[in-house]
This record gives sequence, C-alpha cells and structure tokens, in this order.
Amino acid sequence: MRVLMATTAGSGHFGPMVPFAAACLRGGHEVLVAAPESFGDAVARTGLPYWPCADIEPVALADARARIVAAGPEKMNETTVKVGAELAARAILPRMLEAIDTWRPDVILREIGETGSRVAGDLRGVPQVQVLVGLDKFVDFTVPLASGALVGLREEVGLAPDRDGTEWFGMPSVSLFPLSFEEPGRRPRIHRYREPDAAVTALPDWWPQREDPLCYLTFGTVSGSLPFAASALQEAVEAVASLPVRLLVTIGDDGDPADWAMPANVRVERWVPQRDVLAHASVMVCHGGAGTVLGGLSAGVPMVVVPQFADHPDNAERVAAVGAGVRLGVDGRTTRLDPDALREAVSRVLVEPGYRSAAGAVADEIAGLPPTDAVVDLLADQ
Repeated sequence: MRVLMATTAGSGHFGPMVPFAAACLRGGHEVLVAAPESFGDAVARTGLPYWPCADIEPVALADARARIVAAGPEKMNETTVKVGAELAARAILPRMLEAIDTWRPDVILREIGETGSRVAGDLRGVPQVQVLVGLDKFVDFTVPLASGALVGLREEVGLAPDRDGTEWFGMPSVSLFPLSFEEPGRRPRIHRYREPDAAVTALPDWWPQREDPLCYLTFGTVSGSLPFAASALQEAVEAVASLPVRLLVTIGDDGDPADWAMPANVRVERWVPQRDVLAHASVMVCHGGAGTVLGGLSAGVPMVVVPQFADHPDNAERVAAVGAGVRLGVDGRTTRLDPDALREAVSRVLVEPGYRSAAGAVADEIAGLPPTDAVVDLLADQ
C-alpha cells in the first residue's frame, strides 16, 4: 500500500502524523510526505521520503497576515482558517496533483489543516483519512470554515462545492488523544490510537541537588519562538526557579542558552527529547500546545498550563477539567503572566496528590488504546 501524507508547514501539525507514518513503514508499506518547501528540513529530520510543494507567495502571505491581525483577537482563529485554507490549497494543489499522478497512492493521510490534498484527492478519486492535531471540537470549528473557503477553488477545477463540510465530516479521522480528554458528549466517531512504548534514557547530571523534584518548563516549538512569548517565558522561569525544584527549560532553536544567566537549579536547553524528560518529571509548566499536553498526559505528569493562543485555552481547560493540572489566565488566555500565581500553582500541583492521580488515570486510558500500527487496517479499508 502507498500512503501519501500531506501536512502544512507546522511542527505541531506534522508531529501527530509521524507515529502513523512510522506504523505504515513497520507494516511494510510505502510513505511519501507532501509538504511546503519551507518545511522540507523538518520532514528530512524524520528520515521520511519528501515531496516538495509550493509555499504561499510572499505577497499573498503578507496580505493574509495583515487580514488576520486586523480581524482582532476574537476573530483571529476564524480568519486564519478561512484565509489559510484557500491560499494554501491554491499553492499546494499543482504539485499535490503531480504527486498523485506520478506516485499513484492508494490513500491520502492528511492532517486536518492541510487543504490542498483535500481538493486533489477529490479530483483524482483517492480516498482520504485525516489526522486530528488536537481536540475533536476543532473539527466542528475548522471544517465548515475551510469548506466554505474552498468553494471557489473546487468550482474552478470542476468539483461540486462542499459548502458546509458535509462530505468532509464523513471522512474517517484518527487521533492520539483519549476520549476522556474530549469535551463531554463528543461523538465517538474518531479512531483513537497510542504511540508504541519506547525506551527512555536518563537525563544528564545537570543539577547538584538531585533529590529535588524535576519541573519541566516549555512553551513549545512555535510559541517559544514568538516575540510576545519571550517575556512570558522569562518571567515564568524566574518565578519557578525560586522554588525548591530542579528546573529544565527549553527555549527553541532560535534561542541561545548562553544568554540565560540562571541559578544552579536551572538548566536551559534549546530542545530535549520530551519523552525522556517527562519520564522523570514531577510537574510540567507549558503553553497548552496539543503535542506538549498529549506528552504530559501520556506520561501521567500533572501540568500548570499558561495558554497563549489558538487551541491552547481549550486544551488548558480540559487539563483542568480532568483534574490533571491547573489552568492560569483570564478568559482562557494569558495576557500577562502573574509570577505569584504561577509559583502557587506549581507548588500546589507538587504537593497535592490528586493532580498526579488524575494525570495517571488519563495515562492508563491512553495505554489501553490500540497502538498506531493498527491504523494500517483502517487505511487499507478505504
């Protein structure tokens, strides 16, 4: 079986696809990843075969960003989906069609934010399965907006419009999140899996006080690199560093650990293997990105979540709802970090056993899901 995987240029969107790609390869199937040229290095680091597609033209991208900013905070997510869905689909479509015509995939496995393969697959009659990159509720939010934005392009290439996403909603979906983390009453229509067990390694001996609990602080690969998040990250580090913990901080590839003058109980790194860190962590302070939250839940590590944008507030709310941690911020978003509130939250999560117990219950649920290797059967049935 040949599986054409399609992703946007975002680590948070591509990351959930990688375990499914690995599962296909273990099953003896072929995989090809179609992604924008700007994301080629990220795909190459996984070792997966890569098919480059065009990026959105710079002028169009600048105009799109201006429209998103002008929409204001309340409409930012909605405008991002509408604008991004059409522009990305138009940019990617020619090379996506070429990939289908030359490589002849049996099925397309696409992350929900990638729209070019949605149109290309329909044009060529290739069945599709979508990977959710977060909560199921975002399917309800994203699909109608993206479908409406694609009406013009679909009509141009001779496809019937899917104005409200009716056909899209019927597409099989896969997720790495357990059902208990979804909002109550969600439809059990998602095929849920877990990543296979993997060995973890010990952390380097970075701290003199090895008996103190380990706190992992990260704002993720995207949030941590944004200018407005830099000050919040600095304030968070200073707040937590005053506690009797070993603090491990990741700042992203754009940062330089040498620029951070920290006390002996703090270690700053650009990046660390999340699975290895969480195997030893007592608490995680994070931004609420889907991949980071899933890592914490899978490891049974309680969290203090400082949401920034996009799906972060909703993920933070679900962490609090299942009892696996504390959500900070006003109306789900953090406009300015309160160091005292953060210190208090971390201290509370460390000393109150209910948080770790709740996180452990979610981890047990995840461990009971079928491994990603089982996705091969779903793909073969399309």
